[in-house]
Amino acid sequence: MDVKTAIEKRRSVRKYQEDKEVSDADIIEIVEAGRTAPSWKNLQPWRFIIVRSQELREEVADCLIHPNPAKKSVKTASALIVLVGVPEEGATHQGKPFWMLDCGIAGQQMVLRAVELGLGTVWVSLLDSPRMAKVLGLPDGMECLGVFPLGYPLPDIESKKRTPRKDMSETTYLENYAKPLKA
Repeated sequence: MDVKTAIEKRRSVRKYQEDKEVSDADIIEIVEAGRTAPSWKNLQPWRFIIVRSQELREEVADCLIHPNPAKKSVKTASALIVLVGVPEEGATHQGKPFWMLDCGIAGQQMVLRAVELGLGTVWVSLLDSPRMAKVLGLPDGMECLGVFPLGYPLPDIESKKRTPRKDMSETTYLENYAKPLKA
């Protein structure tokens, strides 16, 4: 599958086939996609925690801020990948935390690799980061930025239409903001 197809096929998947387990090899492939993401000055300010056990998935789900439609997804997924940012290993420039952007790129690469492998996921980020840090035993200063539940999507997910996007003329400009691009 090429990148364009993976982008087009990507959906926020919250329901999974409960009888199909995601393989360790696929999870490693997904983490590898995140691990090899570009980062400012190649600082790589991220960590990835793979969660398999049902008990720990329940604890992670309890760290989600209510209401969160992904809570059940976290509990029923085959596995989770928790994306952790390490601010002290990243950079801030002109007051902007580039380490968060770097982690965002890593997260998106993991999402696209999951799609390529035929898996579903959704970026879950409405969470209590300090509580999640305790549950996962993180050292001080690290921040949980997202949870990626992984599983095989239910068959009807493929047929779901893509959520609407704003017209390009509302989001893209040629040369300056006064000239919307008409595609």
